[in-house]
Amino acid sequence: MLKDRVLDLLFKEEITQKELTTRLKSSRSRISEVLRQLEKQGFIIRKRISQRTVIVSLNHSGTLRVGLLRSAEYVHVISALHDLEDRIPFRVTVYDNSLEALKELMTGSEDIVASPLISGYFFYLIDRSIRPVAGVAQGGAGLIKRKESGRIGTTPLSRMDRDSREFANYEQVYFKSIEDMLRSYKKGEIEAAQIWEPFLTMNHGVKNPPSGICCCLFNRGKPAKSVNAFIERYKERVNGKLTLEVRKEISRQMSEVIDVRESDVFDSLDSYIFTTTVSREDLEKQIETFGLPVVKEVEPFLERTSKVPV
Repeated sequence: MLKDRVLDLLFKEEITQKELTTRLKSSRSRISEVLRQLEKQGFIIRKRISQRTVIVSLNHSGTLRVGLLRSAEYVHVISALHDLEDRIPFRVTVYDNSLEALKELMTGSEDIVASPLISGYFFYLIDRSIRPVAGVAQGGAGLIKRKESGRIGTTPLSRMDRDSREFANYEQVYFKSIEDMLRSYKKGEIEAAQIWEPFLTMNHGVKNPPSGICCCLFNRGKPAKSVNAFIERYKERVNGKLTLEVRKEISRQMSEVIDVRESDVFDSLDSYIFTTTVSREDLEKQIETFGLPVVKEVEPFLERTSKVPV
């Protein structure tokens, strides 16, 4: 549909109405009609900057740009987005690591980013407007190894990074992506790797027992109307029953996003304890592990998400 093509283009860039007509190879009257509909629905904004030039852009209070990592942990994020897609157009971008994703949140290129709690706290120390708005899950990580000592692969400022530090007989080696880490492991360049689902299950790794939250959903600034609507639906998804039918549905949706088999996502779901709450005590322990300052702003950092009392 032309409406979807227009939105797909606007999720990438703002553009003049004339250029939009040219790029989509449609008539001016047809493009004008579609833009009127989208504007009425609150999905786009048109701004005339001269007699002949109109700039068309997304209305970020009525749409969603979501960034996440290649992890099965975010199944409820994807399912909630699909539940709302008739009301809130969305775009999902998959990043190699949390630092890249959070950088895009900080620069305004994403509305929500799913990322490890400790990564978000690091960016909060740089930009106090970045806050978690909901937890995601505990668990979902573990170890693959061929030797009891040597080098262990992980990703920086993640729960896996923290867990890998508990193995004193390994030297940490950081990787940009899960693909790079697994490739290095298979080539024998590292002797172990701390990885996450569904790749842990796919590589027959040993699961870590759930101990504190891994990831949260982060927003920058005051949450827009679309963000609030999404978070409400997301919490309903997390708190709903994970029946066999629901497991199949969310596994199918997630497999399409992170490009792994549906069965691998399905098999990995038992590794998680899904929760929207965050413990201040857990956050402080993670902060101390990384040697970051436990500043007085811990409470303000967590003010937008449900907290577990200490």
